[in-house]
Amino acid sequence: MRILTIDTTTNLGSVALVEDNVLVGQFDLNLPLTHNQRLINTLKALLDFANITLDTIDLFAVVKGPGSFTGVRIGVATAKGLAYALNKPLIGINGLDAIAHNFPYTSYLICPIIDARKRQIFTAFYEAKDGQIKRISDYQSITPESLLKGLRRKTIFAGTGVDVYQEIIKEKMKDRCLFPPAQLQRIHPQTIARLAQEALAQGENADPIAVVPFYIRPSDAELNRKV
Repeated sequence: MRILTIDTTTNLGSVALVEDNVLVGQFDLNLPLTHNQRLINTLKALLDFANITLDTIDLFAVVKGPGSFTGVRIGVATAKGLAYALNKPLIGINGLDAIAHNFPYTSYLICPIIDARKRQIFTAFYEAKDGQIKRISDYQSITPESLLKGLRRKTIFAGTGVDVYQEIIKEKMKDRCLFPPAQLQRIHPQTIARLAQEALAQGENADPIAVVPFYIRPSDAELNRKV
């Protein structure tokens, strides 16, 4: 199966092509450009280098959030437009789930954290058992201090929130916090593709119209409308 993956939820955006579980090509850009400026260009470059056309894609997979509200909207809208126009299936993947799947054989608690701005993080708790990842809490938008209060288990923290709040975590958790290397802090296209393929096989609705952004908390625009 040929899968095109899109992730624009954080500053490090990626577009990748995965075929039969093998990474064929991947573009990562961590530059001071908006995803709107770079997404279509990187997508075109990827297809050109791989010498394929969009109509040969079997499945589209997009990280639907949480993360940057603008980035999430751009990624989901682009993926929906392409999949709908080509009459192809589309699966949305939760970014927190994808980060947690970097640690399938740990005995520690897993806590992906994505910087949510406003002194908050997007997060959830996960456990690994026999190579399978299970989420054991609700998705949350929360302050780091509230997240760490009462947390006694040794925990792996990974994601963009580590860059911002690592010192706070170290201060509160002491020797009970673990920070993996940089390559395990991010969302990997092969993980996006695998989770999307599994969801499709399990009967998840793959109609592009059904995929919507996952924000956890309201956007600033929505909050302003309520004032």
